[in-house]
Amino acid sequence: MMNPDILCINVGMDADVPLAEQLPILKKAGFGGVFFDWERDLDIGLLVQKAAECGLFLQSLHAPFYGMDDIWHDESGETADKMMRDLTGCLDDCAAYGIDLMICHAIIGMDNHSPNEQGLRRLSSLIEYADKKKVRIAFENTEGEEYLAAIFDRFGELPHIGYCYDSGHAMCYNGNRDMLGKYGKYLFSTHLNDNMGQTDPNEITFFDDAHLLPFDGIADWESIAQQLRALDFEGPLTFEFVCKNRPNRHVSDRYEQMRFEDYIGEAYDRAARFRTLFQNL
Repeated sequence: MMNPDILCINVGMDADVPLAEQLPILKKAGFGGVFFDWERDLDIGLLVQKAAECGLFLQSLHAPFYGMDDIWHDESGETADKMMRDLTGCLDDCAAYGIDLMICHAIIGMDNHSPNEQGLRRLSSLIEYADKKKVRIAFENTEGEEYLAAIFDRFGELPHIGYCYDSGHAMCYNGNRDMLGKYGKYLFSTHLNDNMGQTDPNEITFFDDAHLLPFDGIADWESIAQQLRALDFEGPLTFEFVCKNRPNRHVSDRYEQMRFEDYIGEAYDRAARFRTLFQNL
């Protein structure tokens, strides 16, 4: 559903509220669509049913990412095969429930910087499988940008392979480089969120990936809106938030003190504020 007026959000957010119970709260706040993190034992069917009952559009499924380094660097194939089964399982659920987009990390691990043919061969089989299932894959910018570059160098011209722009990752993992300028021509989706950037100039760390609400960090939201508009992005505008602090961080203290309903109400207000920026350009 391509519509920049629709605002989508992730389900979960590290909140203590069960996933199915979050859905009517998200709908009441004003969100029109959601995406889920795929897990092997998660009852996706139940969540899809509950989302439909709430009138929520299913924007995507987020593939598991712990193990993406094995796709590239597992020589034995044992752990890579396990990860491939999870990725194909996610694609199967996308196809089964009419979700046409799977979001996938290119890599995990701050010390990984060596994409290789082994990983590209494994991803090639996944990409062929996605084509058979009529599911698109959008690869996110995360740590290890070299892997994202290798994927688009090899597969970027395939019509069902694209890019998911994560605004927070661009700041804390990618040195605030112009990721939309580099990969915007492949853009399928957004994961819009804020943070305080890379707080230690000598270390890239997961702890900085705060997934704050827009305008609570250092992101230049007007510039992001301008770039998305220049790319003729047709939406939906999709946000990815976390309502709890990362370890050893306190940037989300205020969120943790809020009722979930109040937090989601504010999340919608911030998302709508960004939508206004985007629409008024």
